[in-house]
Amino acid sequence: MELKPALNYDDQITKLKNEHNLSIYDDAFAKEVLKKVNYYRLSGYGIGFKKFNNIEHYKDDITIEHLFNLYCFDSQFKNNLMRTIEQIEIELRTQIAYHLSIKYGSDVLMHEDNFIYKTNKKGQTIYSIINENLNKEINRQRNKPFVKHHLRKYDGKFPIWVSVELMSFGNLSSLFSILKDEDQKEISNYYNTDPKYLKNWILCLVEVRNICAHYTRLYNMPLKENPRLYSENEQYKGKQNKIFPILLIIKRILNSNDQWKSLLKDLKNTFNKYQGYFNFSFMGFPNNWEDAL
Repeated sequence: MELKPALNYDDQITKLKNEHNLSIYDDAFAKEVLKKVNYYRLSGYGIGFKKFNNIEHYKDDITIEHLFNLYCFDSQFKNNLMRTIEQIEIELRTQIAYHLSIKYGSDVLMHEDNFIYKTNKKGQTIYSIINENLNKEINRQRNKPFVKHHLRKYDGKFPIWVSVELMSFGNLSSLFSILKDEDQKEISNYYNTDPKYLKNWILCLVEVRNICAHYTRLYNMPLKENPRLYSENEQYKGKQNKIFPILLIIKRILNSNDQWKSLLKDLKNTFNKYQGYFNFSFMGFPNNWEDAL
């Protein structure tokens, strides 16, 4: 099948009007929107706003302003989440590094017997993959002062508290997955939970963090990771994994502290700013979401 031909901005506007029934009353405004937001990206925010009997046509009251505001809402919503997930991620790095260094020493990562034996589908050990990824990151960041320092002074050896700062969140998640049971329990205790929950929560946050960091649409998107919730929140687990259960996870991890209250305040401000453009149910929010959060 041939690829679709490229369209200039005027032709994109014509196509949106004539082929997709999108209401556009100001072509100049529409052109400015399409200069800022790729046609393809913008169209993703139209999911859920098409006619029942014609999935190519937007409902009659949907305008390009509506799609653009939905894109802006999604962007601000992700920024709200990203700040808080960053704080959680840094704290987790700290807890893992502290526990492992105190128990095994600063060179804990250099000894495979400090971890459980676990492989991926290809038979590679998770331990070797973690170190391979870490070495790639060290090489990529070799010109940074703290990396140069350890390469020169310690012959390329990095203590665990430096290594965790070079790891991606995904690599950190893999590291937690190969900790011995007693080490997982010790770190999980810090979060007043047990490893089966914390392992799952980390995976969920890695997914959402990557969506936010790579500017992918989060609004009305099903998530791959299935969040593990405590019994009092089981009713909020939907058929499609949307973002609301992740907020319940974040609340639990933060133990409803000031960071959580700050996030909740930011979210409410974002919701108020874009009221009427987004649909709570598209994000998995129940009617009583304020009480739940």
